[in-house]
Amino acid sequence: MSADNVRKLLTRADDLRLNALDRLSAVDRQELVLELPIDRIDRDPNQPRKKFDGDTLVELAQNLARVGQIQPVEVREVGDRYVLIDGERRLRAAAIAKLTTLRAIVRFDPGTSDDVLDRQFAVNFHRDAMALGDQARYLQSRIEKLGSAAAVSEAIGLSVPRILNITKTLRAEGAAAELRDSGLTKDADTIGALVEVQKHDPAAAEALVERAKVHGKLTRKEAQEAARRTKERIRHADEEAVEPRENRSAIVRDFADGRGVERKPKPAEPRLVVLLACAGNELQRAQWNKLSRQHGRAQLSLVATTTNPGCVLVEFGTHSESFPADVLRIVETRFEMEKSS
Repeated sequence: MSADNVRKLLTRADDLRLNALDRLSAVDRQELVLELPIDRIDRDPNQPRKKFDGDTLVELAQNLARVGQIQPVEVREVGDRYVLIDGERRLRAAAIAKLTTLRAIVRFDPGTSDDVLDRQFAVNFHRDAMALGDQARYLQSRIEKLGSAAAVSEAIGLSVPRILNITKTLRAEGAAAELRDSGLTKDADTIGALVEVQKHDPAAAEALVERAKVHGKLTRKEAQEAARRTKERIRHADEEAVEPRENRSAIVRDFADGRGVERKPKPAEPRLVVLLACAGNELQRAQWNKLSRQHGRAQLSLVATTTNPGCVLVEFGTHSESFPADVLRIVETRFEMEKSS
């Protein structure tokens, strides 16, 4: 039986109540589409969506007045009145347009009050019509009621990471909180990136929000790039505090010139020195003395060896030479402080 035929059978306003339609066996009691007086439809005070844009409401009102209502609102019975499940923007716009009635789907069994609220949240969320702050506050209230984000995920169908990412925006302060509540973005990752900027550079965060107000939005990419630049500045500032620029510049020059292998000068350390003398034949002693005069005192190399069998490497200053081990004798061993590199 059509809604028009139902209305022909009804003679009083009270007959619009579902409980008065039991005699109409052809009517599906799970759902009816009726023309309801606007003054008998109430907004749901617990509706998760709280913010509605005034300019778009005026546009919707003009559209309702021009072409009429395209999509019915959804309501449920409460006492002798109807409470909205979905369609608050249409109800508000209808009042602006001074309409007297709206077509409404009447849900006979909408479920528990929590079921209704979860449905309202899901409808607005997936239409991308809900402010981020409203999303976060509703999800946080459901976590507190159900005990965990996993339980909320089961109830409304969002993943746990996404739920936690959205609720985390409630902890935003300063410019990040202003952006969250401004409607300039509904993306939790954008707020998270701005929180990082705010943490290290509040002035930069405020500048981003002011620019977003001018351009009408702040993209996730812009916020993340600002966070990356801020972290880079902080890291460089920390390095400056530990290592003055002139020291780093000198080290860079050393590397460019092929000098030095350390980022910082090593502290002086004692090292073992083994002084040697040559007791070999006349030719060996003559070579030994020549090398000593040209390059400096002779000492055993403790960092390198020679491939000549039975020989050891002897250092004469910066020059090294291989000598048979059996012609050498130790003159002295001692520790000397190693010069800083």
